Amino acid sequence: MADVVDEWRKLRLEILSRLNKRERQQKNIKSMLNNYYKLDEQLQQSHRSRSISVGNEQSNGTANDRLALMKEEMANVYRMKSKNDQDLIDANRKLSDSEARYSLVLSQKEKLRKEVDALLEKNRILEEELADLKEKNNAINTERVALVATCTFLTEKKTQLDSERFQLLNKIRELQEKSAELMNAEIVLQEERAQLRIREQIARATADLNLGDERASATFGNSPDADEFMMTDVLPSEVKFKMAAHEGEVHDIEWMSDDMFATAGSDAKVRVWRVSPNKTEASKVSTLTGCMGPVNRLDYDAQRHVVLASSNDKTCRLWNVDSQRLLSTFSGHTDKVSSARLFQSHNVISGSTDRTIKQWDISSIRCIRSYLVGSTVFDIVARCGVSQSSFISSHFDKKVRFWDSRSSDPTYSIELGQKVSSLDVSIDGLQILASSRDDTLSLIDVRNYGIIHLYSAEQYKTSCDNTRAIFSSTGEYVLAGSSNSSVYIWNTKTTKLEKVVKTAREDSNQIMSLSWNPSGRGLLACDRQKTCTLWR
Repeated sequence: MADVVDEWRKLRLEILSRLNKRERQQKNIKSMLNNYYKLDEQLQQSHRSRSISVGNEQSNGTANDRLALMKEEMANVYRMKSKNDQDLIDANRKLSDSEARYSLVLSQKEKLRKEVDALLEKNRILEEELADLKEKNNAINTERVALVATCTFLTEKKTQLDSERFQLLNKIRELQEKSAELMNAEIVLQEERAQLRIREQIARATADLNLGDERASATFGNSPDADEFMMTDVLPSEVKFKMAAHEGEVHDIEWMSDDMFATAGSDAKVRVWRVSPNKTEASKVSTLTGCMGPVNRLDYDAQRHVVLASSNDKTCRLWNVDSQRLLSTFSGHTDKVSSARLFQSHNVISGSTDRTIKQWDISSIRCIRSYLVGSTVFDIVARCGVSQSSFISSHFDKKVRFWDSRSSDPTYSIELGQKVSSLDVSIDGLQILASSRDDTLSLIDVRNYGIIHLYSAEQYKTSCDNTRAIFSSTGEYVLAGSSNSSVYIWNTKTTKLEKVVKTAREDSNQIMSLSWNPSGRGLLACDRQKTCTLWR
């Protein structure tokens, strides 16, 4: 814009300069014309004077001499007139050229004036837009300041709430320790009473024993499998074997019986294995195929005749273990199925990352009800509580939801510290174990929805969103695999860390799932390195 104004000023000065020059040129022409008119007048006067003088001097000179002199003077006058006429023509031509240039300059000036007006209008519009943008910027900046203040306040409030939470956790742990002490005293007292009753029963029964009963008892006591059926869980102490179970990651593992177990892998297969009598190796019994994607979770019926698997191919499938035949395929989810469980003996309940839970009828292989959750489902458990129609789900939004299959909304929900990766039900169905990504396990009472215990350890780190924590076979212990190739085992009642068992390798390896043998002895673990490990 400044360049245009400068150019216009230069053009204006040029026009004024040319006008002044033209005026000076015209001034010379006017002076020349005035001189011409004066000369003509002088010539005429001279001619008149000479005519008079000739008349007077006729007597003094001849007519020829006067005529020659007069011709010479007239010739000089004509030459001067001719020169003046030429100068006048040149001056007129220059004047015409100057007028043409002046007209051109005026037209250019008018054109530039219009451009200047357009630029001034455009500049005015831009200044209005700039003022509007400044006003909006001030409003946004004011809002930003308010949001920063709100964020600072909420951050301080969160810090305060975290501090209060830690204080409450410490108080809970202190109360748990006191409760554990009281419970231990009660357990010791009950054990003393039980031992007293057993001694009395033994004393009464000893008198009635005969030799045949003694031999039978001795034979049973010497049986190599006598330690397989125990009333308590035995902590594992050594690795009996390790094997490559799948061609990829092993996502889940489940004991089917005392000597058979099933595994699920990222190679889209479910495999059934049998452990050798000396517990040093396992042989493959069968491979169940049909899934088109990685298998995430396994479940089985009470008689161990059918296996249910959830898969990333948006389906869950049911097989007969004995015939290895695929019985049913339940498809209807729009994303991978993270968990599926047998429910009410004739139904299947499944949860998916599409944020829905679906209930399926096994006989008709159709969806009979859908539950809209609003958050990714990580795990589902059934056979919990006193009602056969209830089930529980864990979610990405840190919540554990309790459901009644007859209602489309959850009956209750509990929010934990982080997203909840897995659930497991105690043997009596009255407690559930929830594993969350804040590296803690929570023991929840199904009857009053209260958190009974929290389990954590210094080196324990939850492996991933699909990791699984479980109860031992009698519920005496709770255990979970860590991201450092270790399994952490806590006492269920006292929350004491009883033992940490590690794999043979030293490098970091994420343990995905665990399963405790129903006999009380034998712990299976699977990991992301394609292997399964048996501890005893």
